[in-house]
Amino acid sequence: MSEESGLTPDLAAIEQEAHALLERRRYAQARNSVSRGLRSFPQSTELQYLAAFIDYASERPEEALQGIKALLSQAPHHYGARMLYAHLLEGAKQLPEAELVWIDLLRDNPQSADCFAGYGELMLKTLNLEKARRLAQEGLRQSPDHAGCLYLAAMIDLIRHRNGADSEHLQRMLLEHPEHVRSAIALVIALSEKGNDRGALRIAQELLRHQPDSKPLLSLVRSLRARTHWSMLPLYPLQRWGWTAAIAITLVGLVGLRVGQQALPPLVFETLTWVWLAYVIYSWTWPKLLRRYL
Repeated sequence: MSEESGLTPDLAAIEQEAHALLERRRYAQARNSVSRGLRSFPQSTELQYLAAFIDYASERPEEALQGIKALLSQAPHHYGARMLYAHLLEGAKQLPEAELVWIDLLRDNPQSADCFAGYGELMLKTLNLEKARRLAQEGLRQSPDHAGCLYLAAMIDLIRHRNGADSEHLQRMLLEHPEHVRSAIALVIALSEKGNDRGALRIAQELLRHQPDSKPLLSLVRSLRARTHWSMLPLYPLQRWGWTAAIAITLVGLVGLRVGQQALPPLVFETLTWVWLAYVIYSWTWPKLLRRYL
């Protein structure tokens, strides 16, 4: 079957070999197999799709996006390519465009649990929890054991204050699909970045409960506990917007004090000055102390 032997290559055999290598995450060998196949079958949409998927799995999103766009221009209804395109758009933070792709996929594939899970995960990332819940529910109705829909339902249970021990979805996910723990950790980080630290903490605590020896999870839980502590409420702008908020608060304080020095009575001006300085020192020192003792 090799080109060197003079035998005609078999497209089906090449595709099967590439799929088998991808299942074992042997991306370099899969790339070689697909490249060899494309030399003989450059019009094969499946090989073009696999080439783009390998780029995606190898963390080469720009190459993957370029390849998938070229494929969709030839085969606009290719199911796998459209799903990969949606994920690539999400990775590029083009969320409205990604949502349109998921909507079109569900319109064409109304019984696909994969599509319900993919669209639901996008809604979860954007904190549209009710829509994510409905998508997970419908996906599980179509396929009760679907890993992506179980993951989605489990995360919604935790974000919505449901105890992990009471969540059948979470127990099944951890038992049947432990590989989704990585996705759950990524979701924790995404929720925290969007300001939902309490939802992120509930997920992280539940994951730590099932993996008590995980040092990264322990560190993540400690950080989130500090961020959600009542004493951190005055620092919410800094936690939510980071350096942008810090610069804004500093500039507003300096300008306000300069104006206040001339417009306010000395006692009021002096009080406001000490309050502002105390807030600055508090913002520098308290978060570090809190993380140390929690």
